[in-house]
Amino acid sequence: MNHTISTPLPWHQTVFAQWLSRQHSERPAHASLVVAPEDTGGEQLVEAMAAAVLCESPTPEHHACGTCGSCQLIAAFSHPDYRLLRPSIMDMAHLVEEMRPEKPSKEITIDDVRALDNMVNQTSHRGGKRVVVVYPAHKLNRNAANALLKTLEEPPANTLFILLAHDVQQLLPTIVSRCQLVVAGAPNSESAVAYLNGIIPNPRWAEYLQQENGAVMRVAELIHTDYFSIEQNFIEQLARGKNLDVIAVATAFEKHIKDADKARLAGAPKTVDMAVVITWLQRWVHDLTLNAQQGGEARYYPKYAQAMANIIENAPASLAIQIHEWQLELARERRIADHPLNIRSWVEKLLLTYVALV
Repeated sequence: MNHTISTPLPWHQTVFAQWLSRQHSERPAHASLVVAPEDTGGEQLVEAMAAAVLCESPTPEHHACGTCGSCQLIAAFSHPDYRLLRPSIMDMAHLVEEMRPEKPSKEITIDDVRALDNMVNQTSHRGGKRVVVVYPAHKLNRNAANALLKTLEEPPANTLFILLAHDVQQLLPTIVSRCQLVVAGAPNSESAVAYLNGIIPNPRWAEYLQQENGAVMRVAELIHTDYFSIEQNFIEQLARGKNLDVIAVATAFEKHIKDADKARLAGAPKTVDMAVVITWLQRWVHDLTLNAQQGGEARYYPKYAQAMANIIENAPASLAIQIHEWQLELARERRIADHPLNIRSWVEKLLLTYVALV
């Protein structure tokens, strides 16, 4: 089963060209660390880097041709000189059923790193370079990070490591120091909207991008789901303040989350789970705080500014302090959002707290 060879998105073309130029200089890096905000195309960039290095008939600009034997093997997920290290939970919806893990992990483990030994210590199968892509690199657990560091300190010949991280601060400084740093920024709003309109025109792209912190690739993935309609219904309930129907919302989200879990097992993108629900609450409360403290413009949900102002006007004077305390509690709840608690009861508890505050 094939997929197409990745190409960098428009806002990463310059970074990609500069990286290729350095890789074809007299002193190419044996390891590159790409730093890109989450869901802004970093994955496509590092996959394009790997394909360009492995391609046997590259273009004059050193891009992958997409048609040679090496490119075909990459497209079929079967190139013998290419390894992708990522948390196995990211492979739960893999196109190739045999490659889906039975016991998925949220981290890259030391066993994942050790599994590279046979590949990097043998002669290249196709006579070219070997490429190891690691992302998100900040998901390396401590033992895995130390094991990878040893490999980077004594890099195998003819092997290129490409790491992708969304937060370089979570990486071992010694790993960072062993890599060539490649900073791949997020697109501006105009570029992101233009890209999304190229997929399917939608007058609400800018609104969705604002709600999702500019995560353009996540927005592109979610537009074909019911994610945004569910979010809008949820925010409209929050905008009702004390008139929010706690039982109805909790009941609805129990079904939404169970349906999303089933769909994800079938290969659909991640839409709604408890972590998402808590994130929506955090964003709404963040906007409420701006309104309560200084009448500031909402960051995530500006179209509900009047509803927020009404809530603040009718709320007790201590609301700002109580909201701040609840923000801390929501952050703690967010960290345990994957715990298999009763969904309906959890949503009820969160919303009852909110109603009591406002």
